Amino acid sequence: MAGFDGTDILDLFCWGMEKLTRPTLSNLLSGYEEYEHRYGASRAIWRLERERWIQRTRSGKQIVFTLTVDGRQRAPVCEPQQDWSRPWDGAWRVVTFDLPETQRKERKRLWQALRARKFGLLQRSVWVWPHDVHGILEDMIEIEGLPECFCGFQANRLFLCTHAEVVSAAWDWKEINQRHQHHLQRLTGTEAELRNATSLAELSKAARCERRAYQYAFSFDPLLPRPLLPKSYAGGRVEEEHRAFRRHLGRRLHELGAE
Repeated sequence: MAGFDGTDILDLFCWGMEKLTRPTLSNLLSGYEEYEHRYGASRAIWRLERERWIQRTRSGKQIVFTLTVDGRQRAPVCEPQQDWSRPWDGAWRVVTFDLPETQRKERKRLWQALRARKFGLLQRSVWVWPHDVHGILEDMIEIEGLPECFCGFQANRLFLCTHAEVVSAAWDWKEINQRHQHHLQRLTGTEAELRNATSLAELSKAARCERRAYQYAFSFDPLLPRPLLPKSYAGGRVEEEHRAFRRHLGRRLHELGAE
């Protein structure tokens, strides 16, 4: 595995195990050590410890490695359940901005900033979000240096349209669904790789492929509160399959470590 990086191990801590002990760790790292002339994996572990991504403690005669808070932050895990479960008060926050066509560069920057934060584009310069946006807009202005050209208001009642129609119009659900399906289709291959893996290197490869597909699946998804999700929404299935994959990964890690 060319270009071995300690983040491969960090990935596995984040995705498949909370802690690992010696000699289990040595067993798992044997594949890496062979490739890296027996020292690459040890250097990677030392580097992760030095940078406080993982820490070691003693439990009797065993050395136990655990993931630190910094390690979790360096390898953040998407948690869509938290967003789906977030209470919604039934009101839309509507944001508009006033920038003339002559300021196309600023308009593009503003559009990109709103899209990056997954706001829904309802019409031209009219954007919507189901939660409070004050802090988000203030950060956009301060951090990205955007002009203070916003007008925002809260819509507590709709007429001539429904919440479902707002959701359908404001986000590209065809693209979102395609990304969900990409993960579900890719998972078939990564599950097979997981079953057939005989080393940490192979487990890491499967975990990395699944992680990238999972992050891609939700990269365009606004993760709306459950009452607003379309009936055809496949994000819940993606999350279920992802959690099943992580459980399987954890079992395979301990199986290989016990050999």
